[in-house]
Amino acid sequence: MNLSIFFNHLIKPFITAKIVLNKPDSFTYFLPAIVIPVLTTPQKAIILLGLFFTLDFITGICASYIEFKKNILPLPGSEKQYVLQSAKLRLSVIKFITYGLAIIIAYAIEWTFIIGEFEPHSKLQKMTLTTFVIAFCCTIEIYSIFFENIKRMGFDIIQKVKNISKEGWKLYKTITNDNNNTSNN
Repeated sequence: MNLSIFFNHLIKPFITAKIVLNKPDSFTYFLPAIVIPVLTTPQKAIILLGLFFTLDFITGICASYIEFKKNILPLPGSEKQYVLQSAKLRLSVIKFITYGLAIIIAYAIEWTFIIGEFEPHSKLQKMTLTTFVIAFCCTIEIYSIFFENIKRMGFDIIQKVKNISKEGWKLYKTITNDNNNTSNN
């Protein structure tokens, strides 16, 4: 890969931002607005996957901490419990490696068979196989954050949605019954 081409694309926004912003501190805040337009869609998706993976890791640690605090007294005959366990950290490393291998394999398939962009739906942006695999990995991470880790922390999103829907349905039935009773009179 020729880095000079990447450098030429990257240096112009930096120079423009440096001219616009006189303070060095504000330049660092402006950095994401400069770098993001230069990146390709798969690169942006990988950054997003990294963000989701980090959030999943943090919420997993928080959930483990809450579970650890709830189980203050260990059961007789059981081994000592820790907030961070090597088995759970090993699973995080395995998941990270699996995501990386899936992305590399998808990119290799694209490169080998010269698969171009495809349009999954007419209203969606064109995607590559690599972007699709990264999106699938992001979906797994979102599920893990909201429906596993946050549930382990004591907030069940699905149950809350069910309760809100049930209350909304009761309100709808009450309103429609009141409207039917007033129209009949």
